[in-house]
Amino acid sequence: MLRQPKLTKHLLFILACSCFLSCNNKDKNGVTTYLGGQIINPKMDYVLLSHEDKRLDTIALNTSGAFDFQCENLQTNLYIIKHGELQYIFIEPGDSIMFRLNTVGFDESLAFSGRGAEKNNFLMNLFLQNEEEDKRLKELYKLNPTAFEKEIAHTKKRLLTDLDEFIISEKPSEAFIHIALANINYNYYSRKELYLSSKKRANNNNKIKYPENFFTYRDSLDLNDNTLKNYYTYHQFINRYLDNLAYQGHTKKEPTFNKISYEHQIQKLKLIDSLITNKQLHDNLLQNTVKRYLVHADDSQKEHDLVALFKNLDHNEAHQKDVERYAYNTSKINAGELIPNLALITVNNVITSLQKINDSKTVFFFWDTKSVKHYKEIHVRISDLKTKYPEYTFVGINTGTDFSAWNQTVISSGYNQANEYQLKNSTAAKNALFINSANKAMIVDKGGIILEGNSNLFKQNFESLLLGYLNKK
Repeated sequence: MLRQPKLTKHLLFILACSCFLSCNNKDKNGVTTYLGGQIINPKMDYVLLSHEDKRLDTIALNTSGAFDFQCENLQTNLYIIKHGELQYIFIEPGDSIMFRLNTVGFDESLAFSGRGAEKNNFLMNLFLQNEEEDKRLKELYKLNPTAFEKEIAHTKKRLLTDLDEFIISEKPSEAFIHIALANINYNYYSRKELYLSSKKRANNNNKIKYPENFFTYRDSLDLNDNTLKNYYTYHQFINRYLDNLAYQGHTKKEPTFNKISYEHQIQKLKLIDSLITNKQLHDNLLQNTVKRYLVHADDSQKEHDLVALFKNLDHNEAHQKDVERYAYNTSKINAGELIPNLALITVNNVITSLQKINDSKTVFFFWDTKSVKHYKEIHVRISDLKTKYPEYTFVGINTGTDFSAWNQTVISSGYNQANEYQLKNSTAAKNALFINSANKAMIVDKGGIILEGNSNLFKQNFESLLLGYLNKK
């Protein structure tokens, strides 16, 4: 099972082929498929079942956090269970899959059992091994292309051996084999695309000689595989591949490799339109690309022009409305705008506001008491930044709604109570500040003028931004 990048930081993934689900048309001769589970520390009293972009059912949790669902005529597919985060499960007719999940420590807690569990456990293992490999990438980028290829090829070979052994022992369907093989191959291809883009960012790509067969996989790519159109690893690879192609198309206008620049996004949208013929994949890639640009943009005219191009290429009415709302919200946190004066609550339960507490250069960061691992990690990061950049005030803002839980966490964790606040109206504030990532940070000048409206505390360039604004005194 694999996790998709969010919506939240980590999202669970399991891969599948694309068919359809029909639970309403029962047939006495149909095969019954069962899905059940238990959510430990539930965040709500239900889970949502969906397929692709369609919600199929809302399934209630009982008092112990358990749920169950059964269906006739269920076909091989990728089904999504949502409970705060997304869980994608590969299911085939007749499967009877049970899983147990703790919302605290998501990855570490997941366990499958029942008929069909072995497939999901295998895919989960693939995910974990790929996750470990990705942790090494920063060091691997330092290698020359031949040495880099040798390292990642070794991982690929090991995973293919695991798959061969699984096929012999379990005799899975062709649909499963296709997905598992895609998982291995597209992760391997993605690492090569990332290696190339890392060298472009370092401005030394012209000095590098790549082995003759380094990019031969590009010659046989299928960018319109219908069975993979909703598979994140496939999406991820296509995005990285198109980023490198887009750079080739605008390198004369903009020699610096910058995936969120206007020129880059224009080129990428055109590439998607010309190379991706699968309508759903085409429209989703266009939507995701323009939204990624809007999050980081701070030029109203360029935002308008890019949205206009998007609307000319993507004829999905729901997408167009979504992007228009997105553009409106992101424009409110552009650099140079005054930060919204939202109401905050202090640890002492006193009402104040965002602008009142901004009397120096400030970094606002966001967390929620429900995400224990995350809020601990983010405060460790903030502690390090405070030491390095004492010129800034670092202000934590709780996005949850449970005042008592937040208050107790701040006090028991020893956080600086003078610089910790909770949003008074969480939903409105999240929209106004466009809190779309758990690691989001805003850099604001004295007086409330936004310098960076949508940074990431853990990105490599964050400290460069902090230093840069200090040097602009």
